[in-house]
Amino acid sequence: MENNKTNGDSPAFSKEVFYTDEYKINTPQEGLTKREYFAAMAMQGLLANDKVEHKYCVISAVEYADDLIEQLNKTKTNEK
Repeated sequence: MENNKTNGDSPAFSKEVFYTDEYKINTPQEGLTKREYFAAMAMQGLLANDKVEHKYCVISAVEYADDLIEQLNKTKTNEK
């Protein structure tokens, strides 16, 4: 059975898979994890408000990312 959970450590952007006659070749994935990407997007929104303190921004962005991943996992579980 396929794992339908959102893993914050998995790549934010899918990678290409190439097939040959004998092999499946995965190209290397570099860049942001889903958690890092979600935190960056949250931080972008938080920084749009110039009255928000930097320390609050950093902590909150990561908390928002974790909350989003948690909620996505609940949604996927409830769909079945």
